[in-house]
Amino acid sequence: MVVVTAKEMQTIDRRAITEIGIPSLVLMENAGVAVVGEIEREFGDLSDKRCIILVGKGNNGGDGLVIARHLLNRNAKVKVFLLAEEDQLSEDCRFNLRIFKKLQGEIHVVTKANLSKLKINLALTDLVIDALVGTGFGGEIQGLLLEVVRLVNNCRKPVVAVDIPTGVNATTGAVSSHAVKADLTVTLALLKSGLLLYPGREYCGKIKLVDIGIPKSLSVNVKRYYTNDRLLDFLPPRPAWGHKGTFGRCLIIAGSRSMTGAAYLAGQAALRVGAGLVSLAVPESIRPQFLPSEVITVPIPDEGSGSFKKVSIETLQEHLDNKDVLVIGPGLGSDSELKDVIEAVLEKWYGPLVLDADGINHLDLEWLKSVPEQVRRSWILTPHPGELGRLLDLSPAEINQNRLEIAWNTHKELGVNIVLKGAPTITAGDNQVYINSTGNSGMATAGTGDVLTGMIGGLLAQGMNAFQAAAAGAYLHGRAGDYVVQVYSQRGITASDLLPAIPCVLEVEPR
Repeated sequence: MVVVTAKEMQTIDRRAITEIGIPSLVLMENAGVAVVGEIEREFGDLSDKRCIILVGKGNNGGDGLVIARHLLNRNAKVKVFLLAEEDQLSEDCRFNLRIFKKLQGEIHVVTKANLSKLKINLALTDLVIDALVGTGFGGEIQGLLLEVVRLVNNCRKPVVAVDIPTGVNATTGAVSSHAVKADLTVTLALLKSGLLLYPGREYCGKIKLVDIGIPKSLSVNVKRYYTNDRLLDFLPPRPAWGHKGTFGRCLIIAGSRSMTGAAYLAGQAALRVGAGLVSLAVPESIRPQFLPSEVITVPIPDEGSGSFKKVSIETLQEHLDNKDVLVIGPGLGSDSELKDVIEAVLEKWYGPLVLDADGINHLDLEWLKSVPEQVRRSWILTPHPGELGRLLDLSPAEINQNRLEIAWNTHKELGVNIVLKGAPTITAGDNQVYINSTGNSGMATAGTGDVLTGMIGGLLAQGMNAFQAAAAGAYLHGRAGDYVVQVYSQRGITASDLLPAIPCVLEVEPR
């Protein structure tokens, strides 16, 4: 599904009206009808239901007035509360107000002096419709609007937001001091990025997307998507005659004395997602900690340190031969020689690469930019906000405040594919962005990032291009987490719980 910013949505709206010739009142009517349809699906028969429509002065308020009219046609008991005088309303909003008046609809204009009337009505209603402000809002909730938002959030009645909850930034998901906490958000025409990004996502409740008649051709140049199981179409075929070499040879350089688990998880995940042959290069002094398994464990000289050292470089470079994919990073640690080791290995590698965790921490922007651009295009970096922040000299908070833009800008500046982990994970590459739709807070536990790294490496090994592997890996990783919490709860699952779930989610219908 295409995802737009507030500015993009406004441009698409304008083009639908001025270039295509669809009257704005037609779009508003379509929106109102579609929202009422979703309300019926969610809450059932609306006959005799008491409904309060909160109407702002803009076109979002106009949508609310169309909704009010169609609720009247369902025999609902409708009251409209306006937050502006009639002469302050947008032209289309005022047009629909006049229609509602002709139907003898009940209308109240809210002022600070009569807020108590709204409070009493909210206490007695069955349903609240938030049509106060739309996607163009980006400031602070204050004054009368703030008072109304507080009353709505305190009334403990079901709330439906039209397009986006009041107070949520439609582009960034940022929330001003207060925002309407909706149970259902019916968004119009296209998904807005602010609905999918936190903290705004927490204010939306269920999100339903409805068609209001805007031609899809107007959004073809938007290359930002919300992931779904169509990503599974990218998975390469498994020919009946295939052998382990057919499905790729993956080398993972990982682990240190205190973080053997990271290496284990990455290796197992690469196998579980379908890689044919996985080799795990680890410091030789920690090799005894790895039990025999399907993953080939390769001991690398480490002078007994439990970490890769400069003495490791030659052997690591030798093991690059005949490999299809290289993964570096899980559990490497903070040894002072790791920067030299990683750079020396990467200077000899020209194929697809997944760079994670400490693999990222030991590199810097200038060195990354020195790598030929055609090589970097097949690289995937999988940082969490702290790791990307160190690379870009930003705080994790600054990263999270603008996840979409920062992931996109990093992709464009470095020419690499970026998987910015978090809620939601953002994948940027190939001049596109995917916002991941899967995963849950149970996955916020040590080692799940190492599983993701291994999965992406395993998909690359099977022949997927870098961006497809990154986006599909993030989607399948979250899907595995969602599968696991159906068996357990979100509390207490571990990264290793994801491993047996991976093969179960590689098809459209999980097994």
